[in-house]
Amino acid sequence: MEENKIPEILIISQGSAFMVNSLENNIRKEGIHVSRCEANVREVDENIEGKDIILMFAGEYIQNSSGLLSYIASKCAEECVHFCVVGYPNEIQLIEKYVDLAQITGEFTRPFDMKEFTSKIKALAYGEIAKSDVKVQNTRPGEKATHNILLCDDDTMFLKMVQEWLSAKYHVTIVKTGLMAVPFALNNQPELILLDYEMPVMNGPKVLEALRGDKKTAQIPVVFLTGHSDKESVMEVMKLRPQGYLLKSTKKEDIIASVDNFFMTGQWKNIQA
Repeated sequence: MEENKIPEILIISQGSAFMVNSLENNIRKEGIHVSRCEANVREVDENIEGKDIILMFAGEYIQNSSGLLSYIASKCAEECVHFCVVGYPNEIQLIEKYVDLAQITGEFTRPFDMKEFTSKIKALAYGEIAKSDVKVQNTRPGEKATHNILLCDDDTMFLKMVQEWLSAKYHVTIVKTGLMAVPFALNNQPELILLDYEMPVMNGPKVLEALRGDKKTAQIPVVFLTGHSDKESVMEVMKLRPQGYLLKSTKKEDIIASVDNFFMTGQWKNIQA
């Protein structure tokens, strides 16, 4: 989210209903921009750009909307936009048949407390809560993610790639800007932050300075992500006194091994196979 940018939410529904109007009015009262569109691919495609959250209000139309649901979920994943759904239990279950659970940020099963709903949507829009606080995350049988990682980078493709690599073992939350990383870290206390160095508006060094300047986040381990491998650039990064650095060109298995080693030893080490 750009500096001072008001979060934007797109509500997708079929027709108008009292409940949808109520959701919209309550979200607007929190100072968030809200727009609406009909539940079809054309309208969603025309309205999704620049949104922070897509909120789908389910109804009977869900039964014949597998293509629409798949499109919205993939589009949200591609743009790093939160995808939330509202509906009765049977509608939520139907959505889960068409969409991978990992692609759904939040599920709100009717009936629910409107005040609590609005509070969580607001916190999600401003990056103040984790995905796991909106919806119980699923893990494979017998597996339990034991550590929380925040990954911050303005490169959407890189974000999604690294998240996929690490999600088998860890809870990984991704944010696209430094402005989102700071409040998230303050409110969620991740155990490790992987932070891009070069980002618009608020770059990695500014994020680290903000984190170190608040006693609540000063001790959170930060490892810089950098695309520069020359000695001079690396030394410049280390002057900021992060726990370590990570080259973006590092192989998948080495990134995973470095993170594993950090949580086992408490020390960051760039592992080269």
